[in-house]
Amino acid sequence: MSDGAAASTPAKKPLLERVGVRYFRARSTSRPAVSSSDAIHVLNAEERRALWRIQAGAVFRSALAGALSGGVSAAAEVVAEPLLPPGASAFSMDGLQYWAFLGGITLLAAVLEILFLYWDTLRSVHELARVAGLELFGKDRKSSDEALVDGLARAALELPNPIDLTARVNPHREVKKWRLVLASFAYKAKVGVTNFLVKMLVRRLLGRVAVRSVLGALVPFVAVPVTALWNALVTWKLLREARIRAMGPSALTELVDVAFSDVANLSPQGKLSAVRAVAAAIVRTQDLHPNLVRMLTLVSRRAGDTGNNELDDVGQFLASLKALAPEELRLSLQLLALALAVDGKLTARETRLWKDALAGAGRPVDHRSLESLRHAFAAGDPELVQHLRAV
Repeated sequence: MSDGAAASTPAKKPLLERVGVRYFRARSTSRPAVSSSDAIHVLNAEERRALWRIQAGAVFRSALAGALSGGVSAAAEVVAEPLLPPGASAFSMDGLQYWAFLGGITLLAAVLEILFLYWDTLRSVHELARVAGLELFGKDRKSSDEALVDGLARAALELPNPIDLTARVNPHREVKKWRLVLASFAYKAKVGVTNFLVKMLVRRLLGRVAVRSVLGALVPFVAVPVTALWNALVTWKLLREARIRAMGPSALTELVDVAFSDVANLSPQGKLSAVRAVAAAIVRTQDLHPNLVRMLTLVSRRAGDTGNNELDDVGQFLASLKALAPEELRLSLQLLALALAVDGKLTARETRLWKDALAGAGRPVDHRSLESLRHAFAAGDPELVQHLRAV
């Protein structure tokens, strides 16, 4: 491997991603040039306040949109109730009128809600990047970093990360396919299932008599706060993810340089271990997060040729740690910690990898340095380099 992870033939980008990128490009030309006095990944007090305002505003608007959409659907259910007499079949004329009316109103409300949320989240993500000091497109409408722009569009539109960005690291190496399918299904069904369960619970609490009363007529409106809460949580999560992706390239360029600056010459085993540290994190994260893809490329370039060795075997990475020289071991652990931190999350599988790596290196198990690095990365802490060196 001469230039890091070998890239496979790129697939055509999803339609929504292309639409999001076009929106970023168009909005960039209508906004003033970005100016920042510090690195993109360092957030000063003024930038933190501005980012908080953007996120709070987006969360409020998404909750309001969800409440309005849920309210319209609930009102439609109440209005349509007389169209479905007790005991009427769903396939009768009365049933068809009921479902046609309710389904039409609900579908229209959902489509308008989704369109608004897509537009508002894209706008908020673009403004968030600008406040952080990141210019996505210049006045010539050309992107300074296509991978970053694509990643931000995917974050704003809640699109999954592609899995074919590298040919030598498989993020699903240790994942059973049925779990991927189940996770995808559960994710898509979460709002609908939650609304259904809450309604059933409320109906049970009200009792059979009350269901046909005025209180019973209010049951459909239980979905209003549920939908609003889901929208608020999802939007907060999306904007946090977008902020992490926006800061990633700048932070990783500096941090990878810092990690390698402490090692004069890497042995072949040291080079391989450095790249495997990032690959192992990808396997345990089970996702090709844009920050991890970028880090894999940066580390591969700094490490140099690793031959045709397998990169994404976690067992081989852990077993090789004991044979490394002290400075090479420190480099591998720092790169592993950074790779586990760059997506802002830390799962049980990732925590277990960190524990196993420390045990394999003969070090006491300590999660504090890893957690500190993760928090510092997500927060844009000016002392980020010190957190990395503390690993």
